[in-house]
Amino acid sequence: MTRVFALLCCGAVLAACNPFTGPQAGRALYDQNCASCHGSDGRGGAHVPDLTGLAARHDGRYPQLLVLNKLDGYARGDVVYSGVEMPEFGHLLTGRLTRVQTDRGLSRPLPEKLIALDAYLQRIQR
Repeated sequence: MTRVFALLCCGAVLAACNPFTGPQAGRALYDQNCASCHGSDGRGGAHVPDLTGLAARHDGRYPQLLVLNKLDGYARGDVVYSGVEMPEFGHLLTGRLTRVQTDRGLSRPLPEKLIALDAYLQRIQR
């Protein structure tokens, strides 16, 4: 069991170091796809959620699985939550898939662009 845990931790560290899935790549994707509505700092506005407070709104824990599900759903053109208008992000589904460990210990393959965007959102939590 310890060996499996060590392998999972190593995989998470390597994914974080990947230049295609890390926060730097995520920042560029955020600037291209999210900043026009959520602001360059991620703090949102009157009718747009503050993305820097995701962890604060979830008892101090960044809700990675929730964020990944939302991003993945929006990218596929799904209506993930009624009343929320988001542009379609189908282009974020292009490219290589990388397996990512989620905050609930689950593993799933996702496009590197979604993983990078998630890594950036984790970094800007206050």
